[in-house]
Amino acid sequence: MSVPDVIVVGAGVVGITTALKLRAAGLAVLLVDKAEPAAGTSSGNAGAFAVSEVVPLAEPGIWRKLPSWLADPLGPLAVRWRYLPSLAPWLLRFAWASRQGQVQQLTRQLSALLGSVNEDFAPLIARSGLDGMWRRHGALAVYASEAALTADLPRWQHRGEHGVKWQALDDEATRQAEPALLAPWRNAVSIPEWSHVDDPYLFTLGLFEQFIREGGQYLQQEVTGLLKEQQAVRGVTLANGEQRRAGKVLITAGVWSDHFARQAGFSLPLESERGYHLTLPEAGMPLQRYLLNVPGSFVVLPMANGGIRLAGTVELAHRDATPDYRRAHLLLDKAQDMLGPLDTTNMTAWMGNRPSVPETVPVIGPSTCVDGLYFACGHGHLGLTLAATTARLLHDHFLGLADIPRHLWPDRYDSPNTQDGQRVPQLEIRS
Repeated sequence: MSVPDVIVVGAGVVGITTALKLRAAGLAVLLVDKAEPAAGTSSGNAGAFAVSEVVPLAEPGIWRKLPSWLADPLGPLAVRWRYLPSLAPWLLRFAWASRQGQVQQLTRQLSALLGSVNEDFAPLIARSGLDGMWRRHGALAVYASEAALTADLPRWQHRGEHGVKWQALDDEATRQAEPALLAPWRNAVSIPEWSHVDDPYLFTLGLFEQFIREGGQYLQQEVTGLLKEQQAVRGVTLANGEQRRAGKVLITAGVWSDHFARQAGFSLPLESERGYHLTLPEAGMPLQRYLLNVPGSFVVLPMANGGIRLAGTVELAHRDATPDYRRAHLLLDKAQDMLGPLDTTNMTAWMGNRPSVPETVPVIGPSTCVDGLYFACGHGHLGLTLAATTARLLHDHFLGLADIPRHLWPDRYDSPNTQDGQRVPQLEIRS
């Protein structure tokens, strides 16, 4: 049995896209996951290449909203009471990341990543024959009144300072861009470089199928541990007791990536930024644009054959917590307020664990605790968006073409009490 150059652990969109990029460059790649490819969180995302999301989730002063997050389980961002003790360390880092200077730095880092999304994805999409699924029609961020739009323009101006192209539209321009919008919602910002795929699962599966056509190998087995020799990782161990060796091991296991970080000797502050969606395959609503409902904090994905997906909001809870599908169903009323009656025949609800780090900026790069181990995780709600950019960074690093920026490396978490070289205040929880 030949030894691959790289074992990629996790067959979500980040793992599949990276595996494809590495295999297309001539590296021998083994992709491993206990589930079928693209079957996890990547199957239910909102389909967006969200290039305007340059501002981290932890905006200045956001920690003051914690009481409202705890009080309203159906709000745009909610925290479940019973999981607050286990979430507290992550929330403290989240609050620490919301300092003004830190947010400015994180915004620069996110804008640098998001600025190359379309350029990074284009060759992989073309290589995989998926051009027909990539809808480059832009998006509309919509508001229920002209006053609400005007009040939010400073935020768009701030994004514009970081490279986001946008344009405020009046009633008539919004109606022409998306005739389906009801009159109160014809106040919008156009985001021309935003794009989407009309079926995220089939798109990710298409990337996987190209990986296989390129000669990549896939193994459906659970990876239980790292195969370590002294201070180096030389492969992985499987649930069936088998060992698979490789030159490098790349962990793209989403919210479960912290399991492997602990084996390497450090901690990753990964929590589940749980997202919900409703899919209405027979909605009968052929939309011209991807829609972002700003006050409702959700999006409308135009899917194939007139179907739509309603997705959004953030729930912080344990990754194994029982889903609260009320969070999905409340999106239906909000969408019908914006679009009118929708056909709910064969409607389905879904929940997925989006792997989130407190700063929103993902973890990409080598472990400095052991040789041969790499991570690509913590993408939160930007997993699909940043999949090809992550793949390009790792490709260039592995082939010696360019190094990954140090602020993306997992060693920023080598000490659980520091962040960007500064000591994070510790929260003491008393009984």
